[in-house]
Amino acid sequence: MASAWIWRIAYIFFVGALTFVVASFSEASKVVNFLEDHEVELVENNQALVAATSIANLHDKSDAYVLNTPLYEQTFEDNELKLTFSIYPFVTFKDNQAINQIAFLITDLNIEDNLAKKDDNDYHMMYIEFVFDRDLDVENNNKRVFMEYTTPLFDDTGRMIIINQELLDTPTGQAQLQTISILYEITSGEKLTLVVLANSLLIETTPSDMFSASYSRDIAQLTDENLDLVTQFGTTNLNENPLIYYDSMWLEKLDSYNTIYVKNILIELAIVLPLTYFLFFHKHVLRHLRQKRLNHSA
Repeated sequence: MASAWIWRIAYIFFVGALTFVVASFSEASKVVNFLEDHEVELVENNQALVAATSIANLHDKSDAYVLNTPLYEQTFEDNELKLTFSIYPFVTFKDNQAINQIAFLITDLNIEDNLAKKDDNDYHMMYIEFVFDRDLDVENNNKRVFMEYTTPLFDDTGRMIIINQELLDTPTGQAQLQTISILYEITSGEKLTLVVLANSLLIETTPSDMFSASYSRDIAQLTDENLDLVTQFGTTNLNENPLIYYDSMWLEKLDSYNTIYVKNILIELAIVLPLTYFLFFHKHVLRHLRQKRLNHSA
């Protein structure tokens, strides 16, 4: 009897775990399908790309309001190398709670280097290194240098990293970005620096990189005041502010992909219900029918 209950409890945990996997897979599929289906619109509009990507990946029905003009944007180009790097502050908004965010966007990426390492999809292994002017407490570890791997957007030409500005708060004020470096990995495992941006208010000399010194690399515009859109513009009628990009349709379009959940849950039920029947009820039904026939014969 005890073993039967153990088996039933284990089965309940199995169904729960399966449901969690199905829900997680459905959410991932929802995000991927949503972004891929709107790729043409998004690659032509950086603000829309930031908003839609943020909305899709937060999974909590937050809306996004993006500053129309990036605080920094520069195209770097050499014979075999090219990229455009843009920095957009934006606000996510849900249930009267507004959170400042920063999007670091790489577009038009092209690297002609036979030694460059690529992933299974033949995409370059790209990283962004952030160096702050003070330590940040991350999981009880104080550090000011962060190396982040960047996943491709739609193809090898685009990458994006989003930082919640609340994570930059410290007891002595908000941490300021001192330098930003964009790197790619080569087959030996070494990471080569494509370009380095520096805050002229915090560092005197910008480290060298692979592009001409004529390009602008100063990120001094990334001040607390410029990044804090909530304080600048408030939270009332943000959608009507001409300096802000906002499109309510992105959240509605994302919600239209909830049918993926329904389809996958129905598939799960089509598997779990028959399995549950045969494991726990089939023998009892057969016994009942057999007894019923015997009683009828008598």
